Amino acid sequence: MQEKYNVVLSGKHPAADAHQVAQKLATLFKCMPEQAGRLLSQPCCVVKKDVTAEVADKYKRAIESTGAQCIIQLVPQDAPLDFDVVPVLSADPVPASSSPSVSAGGVGMQVSSAVAADAIQAPAAVTTPVSAPVAPPTVTSAPAMQPRSAAASSLPRQEAIQIFVGKNHGYFERKWKEAAQRKHQLSWNWAAFLVGFGWIGYRKMYLYSWIFMGVVAAELIAELAIGVPSSIASSINLGIAIGFGLKGNAWYQQHVNQRVDQILASHEPEQARIELARQGSTNIGAAVGFVAALLVLLGMIGVIAEG
Repeated sequence: MQEKYNVVLSGKHPAADAHQVAQKLATLFKCMPEQAGRLLSQPCCVVKKDVTAEVADKYKRAIESTGAQCIIQLVPQDAPLDFDVVPVLSADPVPASSSPSVSAGGVGMQVSSAVAADAIQAPAAVTTPVSAPVAPPTVTSAPAMQPRSAAASSLPRQEAIQIFVGKNHGYFERKWKEAAQRKHQLSWNWAAFLVGFGWIGYRKMYLYSWIFMGVVAAELIAELAIGVPSSIASSINLGIAIGFGLKGNAWYQQHVNQRVDQILASHEPEQARIELARQGSTNIGAAVGFVAALLVLLGMIGVIAEG
């Protein structure tokens, strides 16, 4: 029985430039430079299996001409089946006019015709004496590795919004659609009207919380400094509450859109789901904390004013 050999790519030569080697291998294998670079980064990668010594030597010289390193391994005659990552789909002889192909890491690649012709014309340096005639190289057909399409690799924005909003997503989706059909784009939110400051903290709109804390504190200082009548102060507070009720949904929609877009742009789909759930949904602790902080601030202002 004639001995068979595997052709193994074993990285680049230490003195060779990795980028140039990848470019030359990409031309040789008829693949993208990125794919060739990934093959070079592996310690060992079988690029041709079960070939004769003469054919293996031709592949070795062609690969080494790119600056890569290559070794030839003897295949044990009684070795078990060893597939190239995926099962062999066909094993037909390569026509004389075609170029022998290389299967590496599940990526189908073909040696360029010029390199194959040059290798065939060169004298064969057989590593092991071969008495039988050299058979044409066989083709190991494996499906080419295709990059995932944008649709398959991206998280739908509507699903991302649903994950971010979490509780009561259906309510907000309905309110946002109703507002979009009006010219003024306003919609009423009872929770924002009744407990506006606590509600924006509950919905994790922390920037809005700090802004409105400053507004309320400034209003109280102005009332104490100017001596605004209580009736006018009550009207101002009622106006703020109504503003929360009318604009709360719009503010929250703006907050959701900004955060969702940022997360989708900076995370892979699975990581995005985790980050959306973490940054979104609700936080009862923040609601209580901001309300308590506001009461403390107002109390301090009152004490200072009386002093």
